[in-house]
Order: sequence, then structure tokens, then C-alpha cells
Amino acid sequence: MNEAPEAVQVAALAIAALALAWAARQLPWYKLEGDPEARRVLIVATLALSGLRWFNADAVAGTSLHFLGAGVANLMFGTPFALWVMAVVSLMAWLGGSDWLGWGPDFVACGLLPVLVSHAVWRFEQALPANPVLYVLVNGFAGGGLALLASHMLKAAAGLWLGVGEPAVYLTAGMLMMFGEGFLCGGAMALVVVYRPQWCASFDDRRYLLPPR
Repeated sequence: MNEAPEAVQVAALAIAALALAWAARQLPWYKLEGDPEARRVLIVATLALSGLRWFNADAVAGTSLHFLGAGVANLMFGTPFALWVMAVVSLMAWLGGSDWLGWGPDFVACGLLPVLVSHAVWRFEQALPANPVLYVLVNGFAGGGLALLASHMLKAAAGLWLGVGEPAVYLTAGMLMMFGEGFLCGGAMALVVVYRPQWCASFDDRRYLLPPR
């Protein structure tokens, strides 16, 4: 992919640095201390999400089309860890030559923004009645799809502004791929909630599974 202009690169790197610095201060390291299973899950999930970038369709009109998995990272590990996971994913994409306009812009569009959208949807879901089905439908399917759509809309806007890529392709593909992303995120979270709820930082057994007092 083409590199963004230097000013855009600097701005994206500054935004990424601020976001990751905030996340570093909020990281709940205690969740990994003395828990090798949690560390393995974090590493395996990071590698799996990095693997999604292998299916990058950058040959389509010079665009970068791929699934994100940012919603899965946010729901499973919480926003601070998710930001660092997605930063590593963007780094792997940059090293593999499948990034979008450089590491900084790629992280902002494919990591930071989708994670924030997923977090906003989760906050909305917390105001709804506690129900595991609602958790999966709202956070997984809807949150995952909206996160990808937001990413594509940012890419389309940046493409119009910078005169790179094909903005119309991002808008069209975003409307279609959001359903695939929602199915990916919702399906993954449904399996995690059923079989390994202890892996999911955003799923509280006391809220969703115990009868109301």
C-alpha cells in the first residue's frame, strides 16, 4: 500500500502514541500474574488476529479490505489490552506489507477506532437488561459489524481527503463486510461465553448467569 503524506503519518503516530500511553497506564497486569492460561490466550488471540491480515484484499482497486477482530479483542481483554493487541496486529501487517498507509494510520483506522466503537457498544449494552443472548447479539454481532463499518468509513474519508485508493470501494465493501465481521465476532464470543467465560473480561457471570436478587 502507498504511504500517507508525512504530516498525516506524524499526526497518526502522535494519536497512536497518546492512545497506547493511556492504555499502558490502565493495563490490568494483575490478570496475567500467576495465570499462564491467561497469558497463552492473549498471545494466541494476538497471533490469530494478526493472521486475519493475511487475507488482505489489497489488489482490489488499490484498497485494503480485511476483517479486523477488534471487537473480539475488546470484549475478551478489555479496552487497554485490546489497543495494544491491535497495535501489534498493525505492526505485523506493516512488516508483512499489508498495512494501510503505514503503521500509524493503520492502527488508528483498524485498531483504535474499531476498539473505541466496540467499547461504546458495550457501554450501551450494559444499560440493557442482563441477558447472555443480548450480550452476544449486541456486543458481538452488532458491535463487531459497526466497528468494521467505522473503520471503512474513516478509510473512505481519508481516501477522499488524500486522493488515494478508491473511497467508493471502502463504502460499498464496508456495508457488505460488516455482516461478515459481525458473524465472526458474534460467533467467537458465543463460543467463548459458553465454553470459556473466564477468558472474557467483559462477561460477568454474576450479571449474566446468576438469578436477579
